[in-house]
Amino acid sequence: MNIFSKLFNSNEKPNLNILFENENFKKFISKAEDISIGYSEINIFKLESIEKEQIGDSITENGKSLVGNKKGDWKENWIVIANDNMDDPIFVDIENPNLPVFISQHGNGEWEENYIAISIENFLSILNDLRILSINRQNPAEIKKNPISETELELFLTKTKNDNHWMDIEYWALFLEND
Repeated sequence: MNIFSKLFNSNEKPNLNILFENENFKKFISKAEDISIGYSEINIFKLESIEKEQIGDSITENGKSLVGNKKGDWKENWIVIANDNMDDPIFVDIENPNLPVFISQHGNGEWEENYIAISIENFLSILNDLRILSINRQNPAEIKKNPISETELELFLTKTKNDNHWMDIEYWALFLEND
């Protein structure tokens, strides 16, 4: 039985037990909180709403699958766990037990995954580092009075890059832009 068969039952609604049984995911969902820094936000979905949050990405409102096998299609092994303030889905790849985390731009007509953490544990670590950076910077007015310094930005980006096996950190650099 492939992962798609495990995730979708006969009426094609997600059966997320495969994700909920992952120990790394359980730890993440119990500790992760929304983050707001300046103009940027990441909203973590509550456990009880994850199934509903798949609508528009992997399924339609009536539960019909939007998954495909062509380049640019939503993949069967992607499960949305959060979104950012642009309503772009943040998702994990459940084929990997470490649950690497990706983001894709919403509304482009095709999905292109961008790697933002090598595991859900590293994503939690990134969120914790962002929480520290967000102190007195949680909204546009606060960040204008107390912008992120070049040193703070460089330290965050270097740590994130090193902790995630030298991945491209462009998303995080854009996330922390002060304007």
